[in-house]
Amino acid sequence: MQEVILIIVFVAAIGFMARKFYRDYKSESGCASSGCNACSPTEKKDIKLPGHLKG
Repeated sequence: MQEVILIIVFVAAIGFMARKFYRDYKSESGCASSGCNACSPTEKKDIKLPGHLKG
């Protein structure tokens, strides 16, 4: 009986994680769809170093 309960809990956990990954990567709304490109990995951002770190 314990094995059956363990299998049910394990399958439920896998289903929950699969649903979470699916919703994270297949979302129609979010940062990438807003068009601002603030989180775009392809956009190169300029980083300004403080004066004391420049050599």
